[in-house]
Amino acid sequence: MNKKSCTALLLSAALLFSPLAVQPAQAAGSSYQFKIITKTDQYSSVYQDAAYMRNGTLYVQLNYLASNYGLEANFDATGKRAGFNGWLKKIGVRDGSKTAVVDGKIVTMSQSAYFKKEKDSKEPGVYVPFKFAVEALGGTYVGYNAKTKVVTAKNLKKHDVVSTSYDGMTYAIEKGGGNVFSWDGKGKPVKIASLQGDLDWVDFKIRSTPKGLVLFSISNSYGEPHINSETYQLLFKEGKLIRQNHADFGWGRSDLIDTYNGQILMNDGKKLRLIEDGTGNVAETLDLIKLGNKGADQQYSIEAMDDDMLLIRNSHDYQLAVVDRSSGRSVVLYKEVLSSAEQQNVDIDSGGGPMGSGDGLTYEKRVGNILYFTYNPLSDSGKRTVTYDLSKLINK
Repeated sequence: MNKKSCTALLLSAALLFSPLAVQPAQAAGSSYQFKIITKTDQYSSVYQDAAYMRNGTLYVQLNYLASNYGLEANFDATGKRAGFNGWLKKIGVRDGSKTAVVDGKIVTMSQSAYFKKEKDSKEPGVYVPFKFAVEALGGTYVGYNAKTKVVTAKNLKKHDVVSTSYDGMTYAIEKGGGNVFSWDGKGKPVKIASLQGDLDWVDFKIRSTPKGLVLFSISNSYGEPHINSETYQLLFKEGKLIRQNHADFGWGRSDLIDTYNGQILMNDGKKLRLIEDGTGNVAETLDLIKLGNKGADQQYSIEAMDDDMLLIRNSHDYQLAVVDRSSGRSVVLYKEVLSSAEQQNVDIDSGGGPMGSGDGLTYEKRVGNILYFTYNPLSDSGKRTVTYDLSKLINK
């Protein structure tokens, strides 16, 4: 199962194609199908639904197709004109006309659009030639297989975004591909960065640092039922992108902090970089793989930090460790603060995936050298406070 596409389908055979408009005229029916193939470096998927033959041309209902790629439909008062609008995409068609408007340009379709009243819908179904719909949505028409009655296209572009406003500007991220734009509401949006990946459930925050840098923090949940998490960080200075960071924690927890002692923390899961505010320079780099001491294929999130210690959680077994920043020594905390029976439960549960309880430890606070944690295992009602004396590690 590949990242961000838990329902990914790989094509097993090539289609044999012939020209689209080769069938005799017949009434609209659902014995025809369309397939839209999407391939990226990360996954392949196929979206398919009914196509309809009319006067020798295969049509598709634009309402459903456009909504799948992030566009919303609206109609004029007569119900004879329809607009489909999304991020950086506008399509306009009229019932009975070959003329359409795509992103402000007039386009002539091979056949006229037609509108049809649909059951259980106040809005009519808008039907347009499949080839026009594909190209209007930024895709490539491939061809028609007369034997299987399947028409195929590829790589249509999604036009849905997540956006936020900050300091008088609108910032938007395209969910398909992860391009990031800024927009002043007047001219055209300007691309300022790319996350180079598809997004699903997104939380997008922007803040300024005390010395004038601007940090974009983007969290994305993906997979089903959206139990996997990844984070992106974009750091700007005077409007220019100076640093970019990505960490994919899978089902593990994302970083709980992103600043410490006036510095910006940028963690890619393997290395933690402490970024100097104002300049954006790297002040210090911590090797989390070395500090965690569990192998090169691990990922770590940051839960707490101090001058002398660091709390990191492994995203594979979900176990929390404390690191002595001076010596680089670390200990896995559940082995220090839980009973033998509780440790055995953690050992059994290690690597149990998102439905497991991990070590059940949540960091609460520090008083002197004493670290306080809440222990709350999913399989047990024995919620309680446990402590660890940091001096045992620092003075070791």
